[in-house]
Amino acid sequence: MLPFSKRSIDFAYADLGQLHMSGEQLYPGTKIAMEPGDVLYSAKGRSTFMVGHVGMVGHDRLVYHSHPKGGFYEGLAVYLSRHKFGTDLTIFRPMRGAEDAARWAGDHICEIKRYVFDPRLDTLATNYCSKFIWQAFWYAGYGDMTGRERHDGKLAWIYPMMIKQAGNLKQMAVVRLGRQKG
Repeated sequence: MLPFSKRSIDFAYADLGQLHMSGEQLYPGTKIAMEPGDVLYSAKGRSTFMVGHVGMVGHDRLVYHSHPKGGFYEGLAVYLSRHKFGTDLTIFRPMRGAEDAARWAGDHICEIKRYVFDPRLDTLATNYCSKFIWQAFWYAGYGDMTGRERHDGKLAWIYPMMIKQAGNLKQMAVVRLGRQKG
């Protein structure tokens, strides 16, 4: 993983509608195409309950994530609109396992019934964002992406920061969601 860079691409909320209408599959303000398995990490802030948030791009280019209202999959513009202005969204690309993890996430997102910080790593029904991303790689056969000897029979927490620091992820860009200009 590359060291975190504070350099970011500013992206105004006013551009979200245009992003939604364009149907483009590029991350806003970049020339980086969305790819299945990309992991989107939102920095700590009020909109992420001060712990951060992670989601994964699926094969349909929707973002899959566990949310307080259950398992969600939605377009990038809608996903970004859930975050407050000033939030940094870091785009990571897995060096291995992306396709399989994205497929697993798409196949299992609807099994999330409640957003609960459940430490049972083998439980899908009660889930939270970073645990779901960890599960996608684990159950796709790529092991513990945190490198902390976690396994699905263990009671443990998987924090968003642990996903961000995973050795299998390469930082592609940082997009800062800004206020409308003008």
